[in-house]
Amino acid sequence: MKDAVRWFAVTMLLVAIWALGYGLELMSETLEAMLFWVKIEYVGIALAPGTWIWFCLKYTGLEKWLNFKTALVVFAIPIITFLIILTNEFHHLHYKEVSVYDLGPFPLLEISIGPWYLVHTTFFYLSLLFGNILLLIKFKNADSIYRKQINLLIFAGVVPWFFNVIYLLGYRPFEHIDLTPYAFLFTYIFIGIALLRFELFNIKPIARDKVFELITKGILVFDPNEKVIDYNHAILKALKKPKDKLIGKSMGELFENKPELIAVIQKREICALELELDSDTNKSEFRIECVPILDKKDIFSGMMVLFENISAEKKTQRQLQYQADELIKTNSLKDKLFTIISHDLKGPILGVRELIRLTNEGVIGKDEFFKILPEVNKNMDSVSILLENLLAWTSSQLKGEVVEKQEFNLEELLQEQFKLFDKTVNEKGIFLKKVKYSQGDIVVFADKNMIDLAIRNLISNAIKFSGLGDTISVILKEKPESVYIRIKDTGSGIPPENLDKLRRKESISTLGKNKESGTGLGLLLVQDYIEKNGGHLYIQSTLNEGSEFSFYLPKK
Repeated sequence: MKDAVRWFAVTMLLVAIWALGYGLELMSETLEAMLFWVKIEYVGIALAPGTWIWFCLKYTGLEKWLNFKTALVVFAIPIITFLIILTNEFHHLHYKEVSVYDLGPFPLLEISIGPWYLVHTTFFYLSLLFGNILLLIKFKNADSIYRKQINLLIFAGVVPWFFNVIYLLGYRPFEHIDLTPYAFLFTYIFIGIALLRFELFNIKPIARDKVFELITKGILVFDPNEKVIDYNHAILKALKKPKDKLIGKSMGELFENKPELIAVIQKREICALELELDSDTNKSEFRIECVPILDKKDIFSGMMVLFENISAEKKTQRQLQYQADELIKTNSLKDKLFTIISHDLKGPILGVRELIRLTNEGVIGKDEFFKILPEVNKNMDSVSILLENLLAWTSSQLKGEVVEKQEFNLEELLQEQFKLFDKTVNEKGIFLKKVKYSQGDIVVFADKNMIDLAIRNLISNAIKFSGLGDTISVILKEKPESVYIRIKDTGSGIPPENLDKLRRKESISTLGKNKESGTGLGLLLVQDYIEKNGGHLYIQSTLNEGSEFSFYLPKK
């Protein structure tokens, strides 16, 4: 609106030039001097109608009309008029004849009008009428203080034009004096009253600009035709649009890829939504509020859309949610650990203690003790693996674990695993074998302890779900940059619902072929350790046919 005030000031300046030039024309005694001041007058007379229209368009918020075509229409006739005045002696289009009238109290310029004079006069009054109509339509339903301002503006402008009409109709002192410039004194008086009484241009333009730009939210204002008519500086940060490309843009052009936003704005009611938009910081999340603009009669005048960047707020929310999820996981881990300790560890340990007590008291004899000992030994093997898994899993989940990668011979590690399970597979009648598809030693680059525990769990798991006559194959295949490891069994397989849970890294616990119990920690630990060493565990299984667990490990 500051621009509108400037255009009003320019209009008043042109009127002042008109009045000053006319005063100096009346002081002149020769025709040459009079014609010189006439040319000065027409700087104001010719251009004032154009600047008045431009002021009214800006003041009423019709910036969408302010373009090169409008400027051509508004200022073409004023510029032509001024050029015709400068060259009138060559064509006489504006004044047919000019002379000095000496019958009055002082010399006056006597004129006979030409055809362009009528063109200029018509444009002059149409400009006045058009500008006043714009002001009346725009502010007819505005607050009373604004209506008083506009009424004073219109009245101040009409008074000189009224005197000009009287002059054109032939009512003029001494036959040739034009009272129009003097009537502008009334205009200045009325504008002075408006400035003092109603703070003309202060309440709306200045306060509006300050407040509008101080708002940190981005603001877009659409007219009833869904065209942008106003915005603040903050919206330029929210949208990747240069400021000279916003005014006049349609809603569809601005948000062509966001139909949900267009649909919300077109509802013409108070509403809000959260949306991701392209901003000056790439993708950003915004809370968008839509507020309809209504006049005093509740007639829809446009929409104000506010954009608030909530990316930081959303990031904080996600972080809090992540921390809450981690806390839930930690509590779940704690509950699981207590369950395992109280059931899977407590039972076997208390059983051994009770066996020792009964033996010590003589209730169980030596022969009975040695008969029970193999079963106790098997239970202790399970407890040992469970305890190792439990400690490793706890360390992994509490983020206190360090991955120490090194080169090591994978075959040597497998040989140790085979020795560990030799007794168990013999007891269950299972065939455990290694299949190798390469020559020479197979060396991998990983954390040896993690891979040792992972492979031990996979073999132990295969043994658990295999029985008499089943085969467990550990297959090694060397690639250019990695080693492929697959542990395949012909055991009972995994039901589809449990297979989905394993792929989603959910803990499951099922009994083995010989009713062996488990905690469900083993496979979760395997998945975690393999991923920490740059691999991924692939699981394939068919119920009653067997399972395959495979992964890759890098070579240095």
